[in-house]
Amino acid sequence: MNVDNGRRVRLEIAGVFEGLAGVQGNRASFVPNRSSARPESVKGGILDGQNVRLATTRDGDGPVYIARFQVIE
Repeated sequence: MNVDNGRRVRLEIAGVFEGLAGVQGNRASFVPNRSSARPESVKGGILDGQNVRLATTRDGDGPVYIARFQVIE
């Protein structure tokens, strides 16, 4: 059995987060560390040096957010 625990990459979301996020497939997980924008309202960011389109939702009742991303070419 092969378990994919993902990887950690740099994520920047203006007004929401800057630092390392957990990435697995097309999803990134993070805990916001900036407070000038709501995580759900921001539609783009930079993931591992690439511009990405984001669709962000809260993961349950905790502080973690999950963002589905798509690389913008």
